[in-house]
Amino acid sequence: MSVHFNKKGVVIVVPKVTAAYRRKKQLEIAIAAKEVFERKGYTYTSMNDIMLEANIARGTLYSYFDSIEQVFLEVLAIVDNLSFTAIEEDCNMFIERLDNFVHKEIVNLLRQPSLVQARAEYFFSLEDPTFFEQRYKRTIEGITSFLQKGVESGEFTPQKSVRSIARFMLSFVDGLMLNTSQLREFSNFVNDQLEIFHSSLYYILGVDKETKTRNGC
Repeated sequence: MSVHFNKKGVVIVVPKVTAAYRRKKQLEIAIAAKEVFERKGYTYTSMNDIMLEANIARGTLYSYFDSIEQVFLEVLAIVDNLSFTAIEEDCNMFIERLDNFVHKEIVNLLRQPSLVQARAEYFFSLEDPTFFEQRYKRTIEGITSFLQKGVESGEFTPQKSVRSIARFMLSFVDGLMLNTSQLREFSNFVNDQLEIFHSSLYYILGVDKETKTRNGC
């Protein structure tokens, strides 16, 4: 067990724990914090709010996170990873995974407008774009990897490079999320936009809907 002070002068008593336990605890706190950010946004959420939501002591919270920014970055990583974890672990054909991503995973994200708004607040507040650039590159790599596997399986015959298509997908999703956080799902005609997005992806990926068959686990 060790005792030290964080940047704010708060005394922190840190028991010796395994890396796995520490990571598990960080994720538990971040999941609780996600609920707070959804309610209050990024600007108006405090470490005290997170402490209360996670039902932990102040020293415990600061032993895992130094600031609101650190907690929020962890929350963003969780949200970004959920969709791509689901699409990678899905055992259906790549075409069906794409369908699921467009019609389920994106809609799930859109129905968290407060969190989308919180993310916009954070991104617009950044003076240093490093994190935004890292997140962008990481997400593009994930989408590119998925699309490339679809090409290798013979399901996709893209008319453009898969990386260019990945950039198009991310730009569309981010823009749709931001607009929907302000206009709400119905006013932004989300279903219509997703249908057009879906058709565009099928076209640019060279997908023949008539030959699509189900291939379960």
